[in-house]
Amino acid sequence: MRDVYTAILRAYSGIFFNPSVRFGGILLLLTFLNPNMGIAGLVSVLSAYAFARVVGFRERFLRLDYYIYNPLLVGLALGYLFRIGPLSFPFFILAGVLTFLLTYSLSNFSWYYLRLPVLSLPFVIAVLLLYLASLRFTNLFVLSLYPKPVPTLPFQLPLPVEGFFRSLGAIVFSPYVISGAVIFVSLLAVSRILALLAVLGYTVGVVTQALLVGSLYQAVGDLSAFNYILIAMAVGGVFLIPSPRSYAFALLSVALSVPIVEGVKTFWEAYGLPAFALPFNLTVLLLLYVLLVAGYGYVTLWYRGTPERTLDGYLTYTRRFPYTGREIALPFAGEWTVWQAFDGEWTHRGPWRYAYDFVIADPEGRTFRGDGSRLTDYYAFGKPVLSPVDGVVVEVADGLEDNPPGQADRENNYGNYVLLWDYRGFYVLVAHLKKGSVRVKAGDRVLRGSLLGQCGNSGYSPQPHIHIHVQASPKVGSPTLPFKFVSYVSSGRFLDVGLPEVSERVEPVYPSKALLNRFNLLIDQRMLFKVREKGREYDLACTVKMDSYGYFYLTDGKTRLYFGINNSTFYFYNLTGDASSPLRYFLLAVPKLPLIDRPGLSWGDALPFLSLPPLLRSFYLLLSSFKHDLLSVRTSLHLTPEGKVKGKAALPGGPIEVEASVAPDLFYDLVRFGDVVLERKELGWEGLR
Repeated sequence: MRDVYTAILRAYSGIFFNPSVRFGGILLLLTFLNPNMGIAGLVSVLSAYAFARVVGFRERFLRLDYYIYNPLLVGLALGYLFRIGPLSFPFFILAGVLTFLLTYSLSNFSWYYLRLPVLSLPFVIAVLLLYLASLRFTNLFVLSLYPKPVPTLPFQLPLPVEGFFRSLGAIVFSPYVISGAVIFVSLLAVSRILALLAVLGYTVGVVTQALLVGSLYQAVGDLSAFNYILIAMAVGGVFLIPSPRSYAFALLSVALSVPIVEGVKTFWEAYGLPAFALPFNLTVLLLLYVLLVAGYGYVTLWYRGTPERTLDGYLTYTRRFPYTGREIALPFAGEWTVWQAFDGEWTHRGPWRYAYDFVIADPEGRTFRGDGSRLTDYYAFGKPVLSPVDGVVVEVADGLEDNPPGQADRENNYGNYVLLWDYRGFYVLVAHLKKGSVRVKAGDRVLRGSLLGQCGNSGYSPQPHIHIHVQASPKVGSPTLPFKFVSYVSSGRFLDVGLPEVSERVEPVYPSKALLNRFNLLIDQRMLFKVREKGREYDLACTVKMDSYGYFYLTDGKTRLYFGINNSTFYFYNLTGDASSPLRYFLLAVPKLPLIDRPGLSWGDALPFLSLPPLLRSFYLLLSSFKHDLLSVRTSLHLTPEGKVKGKAALPGGPIEVEASVAPDLFYDLVRFGDVVLERKELGWEGLR
């Protein structure tokens, strides 16, 4: 029964692009300002839900609320027009089922062929068909023939404000000032970004319309302005990552929609039909299709329920995982020094700018012992060169002589080399290898860390070093591509991904098998923690689960904390569900843990704004939507000689001490975030006690 309740209320709130059950409840009550309409909407949405359950839909409805908010909108539209009666009641039921069928079919077609959301297009199609059909249904009683009470405020508002509220209410077929005012206040509580976009969208749309038609009074009195509100919210905060660009696209889309609104009204009204939300659907879908085809980088890939949560997830992910898709390991073991980086001083220029050279240097910065007159004087000469990727050997060269120190082969730029094909879709060249040292051949499959050969001084190389770059073509010497290195230590600090600078000493790291085993959490493993928070104690039972996409998470039944191991690091990725769950303290205290047993190792990470109090979080996210790098929450951690993780989270109110203790068997024994402590009590398997 709770699932039904949640799904129905989310259908109401889904009209305004959020899953809030409370907001949905408020909208449900508002529709009953016109009891006829409220009943019709509820009947249609319940009919769609019941039909879907009969044919086998379950959990999907709780995630994809558009399947039933389209039937809801159709029910509200019919209830606004027709009076409840013996014939209209089953008509509303049939309308709900028909709209569900349209929604399901159109959504699958739209996503499969165009990668576009279906929005409320099924509602528009269904309600137009039903309105036209009703012209022949003479036994249906038209509600407009009967008096309808219109709720009013005891005072007069400025005309533009009144027009805004009436347009906002018209989205749920309740075009009253009081309805719009309640919706706006509720929307403001759910999302400040959506509320701001609603105001901006209405303002730009009405002003544009007034300029074109020559009458502000006519523009603010036009209820079809609700299209401007929906367009601004959808483009600026839902389908694009909130930013100055998304806001600009939103307002541009609103201005573009004005002639669409007027054109649709002119055509539709000739048949006695309202325009409904067709201009909203056309404008948003046209813009989204062009942006997707153009490869626009700020299209929302995962909408998290509100623009604020989406923005928080986007900012956190890009700060924590600044990946390009071309991350490779350092091609050696031990500590080496960057001799030349991107846009290097000598050879890394123009189309070949994205490349790195590495040498071995002593504490004084010298790369050789003695006078450096012999190749064997150089620390790097003859050292193992390892594969930086998992892939296939494409081509090798192994017969060129090594140059004497201070000389270079101008004819054979890369000397002896190994060219690898990475399974992710690019090539990696490792060059200047020692003659006769290459241990692989074309066609061999290699893993990251496999021996390729030895460092030499072949090709255009005045001293022994390793050259590495990434390219798109299998032809040696092709233009290079940007890339980054993963899992390395520099000056005692661990970086899971980065680009070291010239003269920086770096060392690749590999995970400890013991730590890998401790954090290899298996499905249905159950852990019980005692939580001490704000003077009270309670238990947190969490279980390891896997979702339908193959991602692992910890759950307390309501909230999911996703985790995983990538390269040499254990990560808590993100939290979904109830943001107040104590599971959040794992993410806030130790968002990542290098699986390396090296006391003194330090590292940093970025925290989501989830770590802030709700009001401050909302304020920060609203500001961050205008400038993404304006604010951030950082954490700094280190590994103590006792094997504990300690550090600080830099929050606006001051730093908070954090601590974690790795268990000798599995996961953590203890996690502390400020005054909140989670201490493990029990470990087992779900269903086994």
